[in-house]
Amino acid sequence: MSTLNKVTVALVSVFATAAVSAASLDIRTEYKHTTEQHATRIKMGDSIGNFYYSGELKFKGEDGAFLKDLQNNGWELDLGYRFKINDNWTIQPGMPIEARSAGMTYKPQLRVTYALDSVEGLSLSGRYRYDIRQNNGEDAQNERRHRLTANINYSVNEWRFGLEGNYYKAATDGYILYNGKDTNYELNATARRSFGQWAPYVEFGDVNVDSVTDRRELRSRLGVTYSF
Repeated sequence: MSTLNKVTVALVSVFATAAVSAASLDIRTEYKHTTEQHATRIKMGDSIGNFYYSGELKFKGEDGAFLKDLQNNGWELDLGYRFKINDNWTIQPGMPIEARSAGMTYKPQLRVTYALDSVEGLSLSGRYRYDIRQNNGEDAQNERRHRLTANINYSVNEWRFGLEGNYYKAATDGYILYNGKDTNYELNATARRSFGQWAPYVEFGDVNVDSVTDRRELRSRLGVTYSF
């Protein structure tokens, strides 16, 4: 059994034993409209005081088909801490760790969120993340990438809406991200509606098709979160 599969089994065991006290369970599927690729992930998260953590398992069909011949597509563990400065400002350092068959990616990050007094339910946030990708194989090149994220979130009654923009900049020579260059971007829009403990949501994103052309595609996501 590969190291990735062993860790995946361990994560499944942890999720199973922690399910009773878990704060939320999230299941999400996505579809990329140009490349016709499906992917699914299951995520469980909880918090102890200001410390939060979550783990997710990722699955994908061998040929990208929907829920067909599902295979392990990696896992991710997210650890972080919320420093609430006052009613407006929150600072969140964190460390997501992602594993795939190709290698490991460490993602140290810092997010700052500001909740506006003038508009109830409106918040703005920014995040800096440094992706450290360690690829497997003797000839594989390790890759580094900067990531800047800006978010606008608005909540009203049971609804929550979000806009997100991501900007990527390679920090490794020869690391091509989009259109043959070392930069890339991604845009997302999300809508969520709460029904008691259940919260279904949709997300639509503008993402690149590959790293060497300027082709873009629509990525649609559909998910539901259950809060315990």
